[in-house]
Amino acid sequence: MRQRVQMKMGTLRKIDSRITRFKVGHADARHKHDEMRLHERIASVEAVLPTLATKEDLAREFGTVRAETHREVGGLRSEMHQEFGKVRQEMHQEFGNVRQEMHQEFGNVRQEFGKVRQEMHQGFGELRREMHQEFGKVRSEIAGEIASVRSDMHALGAGLHRELHALTWRLIGTIVTVGTALVAATHFLSKISPT
Repeated sequence: MRQRVQMKMGTLRKIDSRITRFKVGHADARHKHDEMRLHERIASVEAVLPTLATKEDLAREFGTVRAETHREVGGLRSEMHQEFGKVRQEMHQEFGNVRQEMHQEFGNVRQEFGKVRQEMHQGFGELRREMHQEFGKVRSEIAGEIASVRSDMHALGAGLHRELHALTWRLIGTIVTVGTALVAATHFLSKISPT
């Protein structure tokens, strides 16, 4: 459409320049004919001009397009924010549920560990008592055995001392008897022998 208008405007310019070149006398008849054609062309151009877009029309169109785009983008943004909000709420709920389950599980595990600790403490307490009792029995048995060994050793030492004492006196008696017999034999031999 614009190309047509530009072509018509170009031909109008050509016609204007031709008209000025011609002499007035020769071109009067032609001038009227050209003028009629010029008026027709101008009328057709003026008929087309209202259909062409003006700057205000374009600005209005851009404004409406911008407004519609902003509305669409705003609607899309609000939908996205709503969806993200829903997703966030669902995630928070899920994380909350997971946290609660974890806390419950950890609580159960702590209770189980507490029970195990109590059982272990009770078992260790009983084991300690039994060990103390057994060690007490062992100590008393060891003390009794050591006392009996000491008394046996003392009795053996006393018996050994007595036996050694008796043997010593026997040895002394034997030596005295043998010594006396030797002295007597020597004396007897010395008297018998003629020298």
